[in-house]
Amino acid sequence: MKEYIAESGGRYTYTDDILNLQELSLSMTAIFEGCSNFIVSGCLISGADISPGYVWINNKIRYFEGFKSAAFPYYIYEKNISDATTYANDVNKRGRCNYLCEGGKAVPIETDAVTGKVPSFIELKKEYSPRFIDKFMGKYAVLLETPFARQTILKDLLLEGNLSVNKSLESKTSVSVVNDANSYTLKQLVRANGDISIGAYLNNALVSEIIINANGSFSFVKEGRELAKVSEEGLTFSNSYTNTSQVGSVYMYDSHILNAVSESDEGAININQKGLKLGGSKFRNLNVYNGKMASVPIFQVVGKTDIVNINGLLNIRNSGNGFVLSNTAYLKGDKRLVNLLTFTDSNNEPIATIGYASIDSFDFIISNTLGEIIISPKSYVNITGELRINGKGIGAIYVTQTDFNTELVKKVNIVQGKQLSTEDFSTVYKQKLDSIFKGNIATISEGYVTIKEVSEALNKKLNSSDNLSDLQNKGTARTHLDVFSKGESNNTYLKISSKLLELVSLTADEINGLTPEQASTLKAQRQTVVRDNLDAEKKGTGDLKLAKASNLADIPDKVQSRKNIGVYSTTEIDAFLAGKLSVNSAYTGAIFTPDHKTKLEAIKTGVFVGTDNEGKPIAQVEGYTMTSAIIKELAKKANLLLDGYSATQKDSIAANINVYTKVGADNKFASIDTLFQDYITLLVKQGKNTTEAQQILRDKLNAPSKEDVSNNYLRKEGKLSDLSLPNVDAKKLACRTIGAAYADEYQTKLVDTGWLQMQNSGSGTDTRRLFIRQIGNIVCIQGVINTGKRDGSNWGGTIAIIPNQISPPKYGLRTCATDFNDDHKYNRGSSFVLSGNSRNILLYESGWNNIDTDINFTYMV
Repeated sequence: MKEYIAESGGRYTYTDDILNLQELSLSMTAIFEGCSNFIVSGCLISGADISPGYVWINNKIRYFEGFKSAAFPYYIYEKNISDATTYANDVNKRGRCNYLCEGGKAVPIETDAVTGKVPSFIELKKEYSPRFIDKFMGKYAVLLETPFARQTILKDLLLEGNLSVNKSLESKTSVSVVNDANSYTLKQLVRANGDISIGAYLNNALVSEIIINANGSFSFVKEGRELAKVSEEGLTFSNSYTNTSQVGSVYMYDSHILNAVSESDEGAININQKGLKLGGSKFRNLNVYNGKMASVPIFQVVGKTDIVNINGLLNIRNSGNGFVLSNTAYLKGDKRLVNLLTFTDSNNEPIATIGYASIDSFDFIISNTLGEIIISPKSYVNITGELRINGKGIGAIYVTQTDFNTELVKKVNIVQGKQLSTEDFSTVYKQKLDSIFKGNIATISEGYVTIKEVSEALNKKLNSSDNLSDLQNKGTARTHLDVFSKGESNNTYLKISSKLLELVSLTADEINGLTPEQASTLKAQRQTVVRDNLDAEKKGTGDLKLAKASNLADIPDKVQSRKNIGVYSTTEIDAFLAGKLSVNSAYTGAIFTPDHKTKLEAIKTGVFVGTDNEGKPIAQVEGYTMTSAIIKELAKKANLLLDGYSATQKDSIAANINVYTKVGADNKFASIDTLFQDYITLLVKQGKNTTEAQQILRDKLNAPSKEDVSNNYLRKEGKLSDLSLPNVDAKKLACRTIGAAYADEYQTKLVDTGWLQMQNSGSGTDTRRLFIRQIGNIVCIQGVINTGKRDGSNWGGTIAIIPNQISPPKYGLRTCATDFNDDHKYNRGSSFVLSGNSRNILLYESGWNNIDTDINFTYMV
């Protein structure tokens, strides 16, 4: 930039000096370049007057002289004029250009003499005029005050300090809080469906979010999976981990459940008082298991049968209260007071009972169908009543001690060496004793053996009453007999009582390490295999089908079914046709007029001449009479009303009063309960066949036949499957008609797993910042890994593993990271290798330990 200087002594002026001054002036306006037309200063509006001022129009600063009594809107537009100047040889050429402006109610439509275009302008309104502060300052700065309701910033705005907002803060996309130190972001946004999301992001990947749904509910989501939801139905979630919890009066802490609200001694915890949907339509059970994935509960309350099952030892411990069996239906003195303690086998077959078992007596019964009943007291058994055996008193079976002693006195005493009475021990008897000698069981020799020897020998034998329970080694015995034990049979064969449950049940070892979803899937697979082998359908499938033999009688909701197929029920048809007349009975008589109405209103109730009930005379009153009065009077004169008319008389009377008899009406009018069948019958009598008669009736009712509907309309449940599409062109035309894409011409939607975190290979690896995503057959791995976090050595250690949801590469991949230094001995590098058909990313590094490294892999599968 050149600056003009004039010192004392008389300085010559050159053209270059003028050009420099002009350049200096133009440079001052360069700051407005790119701005639209605006008022630089002045041009203030006071009533209808506009003061003088400077304006910026078409990239030039111009002076406006002002205007009085302006009509708004008022326009200031450019006015450019060229001045001629005499050059050498008296030649006139353009010497200067005057960039001026004028004002008016309209902008001239003629082109400007200098620019050759329609003049540019500024529009002034009483409420607003474009000025320097908003057209220039507002373009490059945020204004403290602006004439507009809002100010638009076209590019990003970065504030190094705090932002305080006294009113609302609004964003068209999202509001984010970013932490550059750990790459986490809190973002709030409103989705297209109206849901509001407050989410936490890591490296722009959504980690978790809180969603305020458009229907007013709240959802808590992590990695695309809904953890909890708050709606008008309450709080729903799949898992809860808390030290304490209270729902109504129920308070839970540690391993305790109690009623923490009721202040009376009757405070209780109620279980299964209500059933399905808090109603009483379905029973409910209470099951308590052992915590080891047992298939049978230890404690079970069956709601449907009012039975309590205990599949384990029932240990009742108290201070002497015992336990009580109460019959709540009857009082003592009633023989129906039945209450039993029953013992059963594994098939629920009774084997022993204790209690009142019969409604024919008050006998207390102790019964054992398998063995004996043993009473084993410490010293004696004291029976206060009469003791009976097989119904007989013991006194009638056994002698008393007194009778025994009395009879014993009558017996002789035993003399040593002699028999009783007169038979002494003889020589013959001595010879017999001498011939008896001791034998041996082991050698099977002749002679007697002692009880001890017999007992020792019998101890080696099996007792028939023990039913082989006294075998020393039952396993060896089963091997010799070639039979299975009960446990081996249970593991080898199916139980009838289990009803194939062993084929689908999962043991604790099988479900160890599986998630509930995986365990459920494994059980469903086994159930599917069993059903395939049995050629059976899944439970509930048959309930969803209609039986042919039922002729739609097994439809659960007939009202909805009729709505689906667009037909009325017989009750609805009867209601529609009730009181309707046939087509032949259409009214063809005279129209009811106001005169008729006047005549009807003039008709009054009349009275027969005669006497009342008290015998007083009644004067005759002209008018119509009630049926009861007519019957009363006719009963005095016309016995036909009581005796009845003949068929001929009825026909004659009907013709006289212009009405139909019952037979005539039945022959002429359709009956509601026949549902138009009598109309069809009439047409058949006239010579039409049944099909033609039905067609005539449908034409009169303007209703299509079943064939018309089935041949011309599609069924809802068919989902366009019954649409006739004989070729490809017909299918494409149908797709274009409903605005759908023809499947063969478009690519199917690609499966997108979303960004997933890479899996760790061990406790020493760290993949929190390394993510993977698969879209179709394209897989991309991006993120940051620390080379010191590895499972193995620096020459082949595993740093991350591809999740099972994503396919591994078919061929090997490698990516490298290097660091260069002028001193080559400090150059370092690292390679990350992903072998073909492998999920492990391996690290090969030297001098690149404990370095956060950005890596990426992209491959096709």
